[in-house]
Amino acid sequence: MIAAATPRIFALITGGEDLATSLDAEPTPEVLRVPKLLVHLAAKAAGVRSFGLLRTVADYGEVEAIERSAHEARAFGFDGASCVHPKVVPILNRAFSPSPEALDHARRLIAAVEQAKARGEGAFAFEGRMVDEPVIKRARALLDREP
Repeated sequence: MIAAATPRIFALITGGEDLATSLDAEPTPEVLRVPKLLVHLAAKAAGVRSFGLLRTVADYGEVEAIERSAHEARAFGFDGASCVHPKVVPILNRAFSPSPEALDHARRLIAAVEQAKARGEGAFAFEGRMVDEPVIKRARALLDREP
């Protein structure tokens, strides 16, 4: 697998324009979505970072679409994205950085974890949702991304 070919690989990204050209296709979000997700999944399976949006970055003027796509990519677990125009940088920074609300939630959840451990509990409820090890791991990973 390419993602594990050498320890120097730290991330994978799919070039939407290159891919569309190779497919003799248009670089629409519908065409790029599945291949970009497959590369993303391969990156995560290999333990490397995954960068990208589920669309082309060439249409940098479509600011609202790029913002939606950046939030979607973050929800899928992408670690960041590249851009071809500097006006997109703040959009990507906002989308791929944890929000103050998300950080606050993660801090409160980790505090609740410590309280649950003191009571000898493994899984427990927090704000109406079950918390177990995967939820705790995501909260800690979010806090690790804190600027």
